[in-house]
Amino acid sequence: MKTLRIKAEDLDLVGLDGGGTEILHYQGKPFTGICLTYEDAGWLSLEKEFQDGYQEGWVRLYYENGQLEEEYFMHNNIMDPDLGGAWDEEGNPI
Repeated sequence: MKTLRIKAEDLDLVGLDGGGTEILHYQGKPFTGICLTYEDAGWLSLEKEFQDGYQEGWVRLYYENGQLEEEYFMHNNIMDPDLGGAWDEEGNPI
């Protein structure tokens, strides 16, 4: 099954969960897929995975040049300290 990749502005914020994380719906249903945030200049700056309306999974931030800046894994509103990393604009680990 193909993962939905939807722009943030096409999703509906229906509230916040107990940890203050957004709950998103798409076309009237809890959103499962990847929420994409683009800057005004058109480049992808952020990807967040959602499951049944709740943020659950990978969060990825990007530099303007498209290079991955940082990624981390969220589960139950907690960042897993053992998963993820950060890179400079040339792709070198930092």
